[in-house]
Amino acid sequence: MELSPIFIDAIRVLHLFCFAAGMGIAVFFDWRAIRASHVEISQDDLGVLSDIHAWIKMAFGGLWITGVVLIYIRTGFELGNFSPKLITKLAVMILMLLNVLAITRYVLPIFGENVGRTMFELPYRKLATMSQCAINSIFFWFAGLTLGSSVVLKTQGWDVLLPMILGGFAVCTMGGQLIMLVMFAWHRVKTSLALKNA
Repeated sequence: MELSPIFIDAIRVLHLFCFAAGMGIAVFFDWRAIRASHVEISQDDLGVLSDIHAWIKMAFGGLWITGVVLIYIRTGFELGNFSPKLITKLAVMILMLLNVLAITRYVLPIFGENVGRTMFELPYRKLATMSQCAINSIFFWFAGLTLGSSVVLKTQGWDVLLPMILGGFAVCTMGGQLIMLVMFAWHRVKTSLALKNA
């Protein structure tokens, strides 16, 4: 079936719009969550984060719909037409979807259960889980941006794409979790010192 170039361009514009909206809102969500690490979580914070997450899910839904249409336009859904880069982008999107579901199921309820406390007053296991979801979000959005915009990666094979994605994710995870662990330990030390001097 021959599709109109205007229709294809419209789908591309919608795809880019959904990506930009989703990424921008997701980064803002992570910033709001990190900002709450030093202050008590309030009902207002919880409401704002829930609203932001709902907008992210809508943008993500639009991104999937337009993305599937673009994949059809490019490949006709014939596996032989799927390049390593396209498969990598699909894998990133699937992992991003799982992360969105994890935030819905685990992160927002943790916020809801701990209104009146700071994030650093939570058990470290819960803090690490929330941190990992934030790390995942930032990494997957930027990985999607890189894969979608790079001309160099368009023709690269698995020998380049796999080390890039897996290595980048490992570095982001270790770096992000180390920063959060140091901040958590520092908060506990400051709290302990304050109690001793009280």
